[in-house]
Amino acid sequence: QLIDPGLTAVRLANPLSTEMSVMRTSLWPGLLQTALYNQSRQQERIRIFESGLRFRREAGEISQHPMLAGLITGSRLPEQWHTRQQAADFFDLKADLQAVLGLTGAAQAFDFQSAEHPALHPGQTAGLAYRGKSVGWIGMLHPELEQRLDLAGATYLFEIDLAGIEQGRLPGF
Repeated sequence: QLIDPGLTAVRLANPLSTEMSVMRTSLWPGLLQTALYNQSRQQERIRIFESGLRFRREAGEISQHPMLAGLITGSRLPEQWHTRQQAADFFDLKADLQAVLGLTGAAQAFDFQSAEHPALHPGQTAGLAYRGKSVGWIGMLHPELEQRLDLAGATYLFEIDLAGIEQGRLPGF
C-alpha cells in the first residue's frame, strides 16, 4: 500500500501465511526489505536488483508482467583510502540503468521524462519511455517512506517493464 497506494493487490484464496496473502504489484517492496535487512547488519553501500513478475488486476483479469528493478543507497564507491566518501545520487542509478538499457541495442530509443510517482520524491523522479510508450520509473524514495521504513540515507530505485522493451536489436559482428 505504501508503494502503490492507488492499486488494490490481488488476494490469494489460500495463502501460505498472512505475509504472503497478496500478489505483489511492484518489485520495490522486496528490494526495500532487503536493503533494510542489510543496513541493520552495518552494510552501508548497497547495490541490488531483482527480475521477476508483478501482478495487477486490469479490466477484471489478473495480468502478470516481467519486471526488472534495482536499488542503490550509501556511498558512490567502495571504501578506499585515496578518495573521500560521496553519497550515491539519482545520476549514479540513471547511469547504471542506461548501461543495462544499452544492452538492448536500442539505447537511443529510451527517453527519461520528468514525472511523479506516489512512492518517489517529487523533485527526483523520472518516467522511462521506450519509443513513446511508458515502460518504467526511476527516482529517489520519498523521504516520508524512507523515514517510515527506517532506512538510513537516500535510497534510489528503478523499475522497468521488460515486456515493453523486448524488441531489442542484437549486435552484429
